[in-house]
Amino acid sequence: MNLEDDLQPLLLTTDQLLDRGMTRYQVSRAVNSGELFRIRPGFYVDSHARDLAIRDRHLLSVLAADAALGGPVFSHSSAALIHGLPDWGLPLRRVAVSEEAPAPRSRTSALTISRSVPDLSDQVMTVNGLKVTSPARTVTDLAMSTTRDASVAVADAALRGAMVTTASLEESLAGAAGRRGVRRARHALSLVDGRSESVAETLSRLTFRDFGLPEPETQVEIVNARGVRVGRVDFLWREYGVIGECDGFGKYFDGLTPAETRRRLAMEKDRDGELIALGYRVFHWRWRDLEEPHVLAARLKRVLSHAAN
Repeated sequence: MNLEDDLQPLLLTTDQLLDRGMTRYQVSRAVNSGELFRIRPGFYVDSHARDLAIRDRHLLSVLAADAALGGPVFSHSSAALIHGLPDWGLPLRRVAVSEEAPAPRSRTSALTISRSVPDLSDQVMTVNGLKVTSPARTVTDLAMSTTRDASVAVADAALRGAMVTTASLEESLAGAAGRRGVRRARHALSLVDGRSESVAETLSRLTFRDFGLPEPETQVEIVNARGVRVGRVDFLWREYGVIGECDGFGKYFDGLTPAETRRRLAMEKDRDGELIALGYRVFHWRWRDLEEPHVLAARLKRVLSHAAN
């Protein structure tokens, strides 16, 4: 959903509700009955907003915090969402803001405030009217504070979208010297690869690494004997003749009608047939397989072993 066009109109303030003729008592009753949902003190949404994706609910909280706090600098997970980066694995229960102040990080039920942040002013930009840490700073903050897999997924997407460069990440990391989590961030950012086109591909790549599997080529164009393009594959173990395809979130279905989905699946099946005819083995896995990485790794090891014999 778009912040300004889709989410902002959903946000209601106490004053707006009073202007509609409600009393404060009626507002309180509406919250208790579930007719209204309180985002933070003084800010509400209609009950149907409960059906929004977690990402959109978090962004509503960001908009409410922006109005309540007078334009803070959003950072960490909140900044990632404002920049349009993946939310997989990120902590979204609280809105995250950063400010320069000689005090430790603090939390409320709705807000995480990161303080003792040096030189913040030159790493802030405005996106959709919101002050937010730059993409490079956002990636670095997350790499220092959240899981390896989640931070690499964000970094991969930022690099793929040309929001950051390897140099800008290195510069941001150098500027974080002395901060807690720098060693963890340095390790996570050493694993970044902007060729990954989805969170699922990022997690797949990390699974291969964690379980000692051979490193594949990524996003490889395959052509037939006549030089005609067959397609681009997610992963290729060229020495084994094995192609890996990660069918992650919405790879076939997002935005498609049932008929379009059937056509897409038929096209994928035909492409697999062409790849097999060229002598490749095609190994598919889905998002649910990534939830048991040891099982996925064992299956892939067997495929590679059979291909080598």
